[in-house]
Amino acid sequence: MPIVKIFYGKEFDVETVHKINLAIHVSLKECFQVPEDDTFQIWIPTNPAFHFIDENYLLTHGKRNDMFMYIEIFCGPGRSDDQKKQLYEMLALKVERETTVTKQNLFILLNEVPLQNWSFGEGYAQMI
Repeated sequence: MPIVKIFYGKEFDVETVHKINLAIHVSLKECFQVPEDDTFQIWIPTNPAFHFIDENYLLTHGKRNDMFMYIEIFCGPGRSDDQKKQLYEMLALKVERETTVTKQNLFILLNEVPLQNWSFGEGYAQMI
């Protein structure tokens, strides 16, 4: 059920976008037990001139650069802190391994949305 919004400033080629989409989906499947066909990902371009992002904040090493991405994941409630930590780690490692985007450039925000607040179309509340 997650819907993912990816905000980015630097343009990426189609292959990189595909690899990042796959890394996000595989991580959600493995860590949150999301079904195989439950994929909703939207890429939203932003103007890098309007990014005000600290290049070092809370990083243990490395820094952020123009490949910075803000990944916002909306999902149902109920995952444990361990599942969330697993998701963040797996997603960052997969993206870094498969692309030129470093894990320092991935800012992930998880929003848990109550089930009654979802409609997947047709005017129905499919989750309640």
